[in-house]
Amino acid sequence: MTTQRALLGLASLATMVVAYTVVSNSGLLRPEVLPPTQQIVEAFTQLVTGGRPPPAGEEHVHMGHPVSSEHVGTLLQQGVTLQASLAVSVARVLFGLAVGLPLGILMGALMGWSRRADDYLHPIYVLLRSVPPLALITYVMLWLGHSEAHRLIPVVYAVAATMVIPAYHGVRDLAGTYAIAARSLGAGSWLLIRKILLPAASPALLGGLRYAVVIAWMTTVGAEMLMSENGMGNLVVGGGLWSSRLQTKADPAVVMVGIVALAAAGWAMDALARILATRLTRWTR
Repeated sequence: MTTQRALLGLASLATMVVAYTVVSNSGLLRPEVLPPTQQIVEAFTQLVTGGRPPPAGEEHVHMGHPVSSEHVGTLLQQGVTLQASLAVSVARVLFGLAVGLPLGILMGALMGWSRRADDYLHPIYVLLRSVPPLALITYVMLWLGHSEAHRLIPVVYAVAATMVIPAYHGVRDLAGTYAIAARSLGAGSWLLIRKILLPAASPALLGGLRYAVVIAWMTTVGAEMLMSENGMGNLVVGGGLWSSRLQTKADPAVVMVGIVALAAAGWAMDALARILATRLTRWTR
């Protein structure tokens, strides 16, 4: 059954690639709007290997339209490669998860366990979660200056805000009879948390983890697109949308390479989270 699902998944991806290749090479849309697959592969190869594109003035021609590699050349001259940009973004995502997950789980569990804490913290949480994470960038810069902090703090904030609700409901939905039975048998607070609370809340927490991974990626790339000299957001913006603040340009092949790389990285991290959730919650099946 697992093999069949994997084959169906691969078939769907292959169908999507073939359909994109056919449409992008049909001439229905300009290459400046929908870059052909071979142009995307060429840009991917150059960004990974660091190979130099054709010199200025030498252009490829596809479907009668010139296709320039100027943006790829600009990125390579700046020392930007796909794998280095992806590694930087992955590190930021992992940092946001490592710091934001415990904070969100702690706050959600506290609100779910204590009615008084819920009454006190819930209004504050509702206000804070309504603030877009990227809105914090400028304010963080006022406090800490132009540093890595204004890219990391929004990610931590987004992950923490995302994990509060799964932790809250995971703890709040715990059947009271379990806690009463454990305490009547002499279980202390730590044993109650370890043997009753965490196992009961783990399906909700691990489900929230997968969503937190998505939010972490979205916030990281958004922060990089706004204020960063590296990472995938910088790769997409710096090579795809504009090469300077005064001159608007476009290289859709670079944008597509960035989008595909982000999709693959996000899928891989989601798959790891799914495997982790499956192994830790075998008892639910």
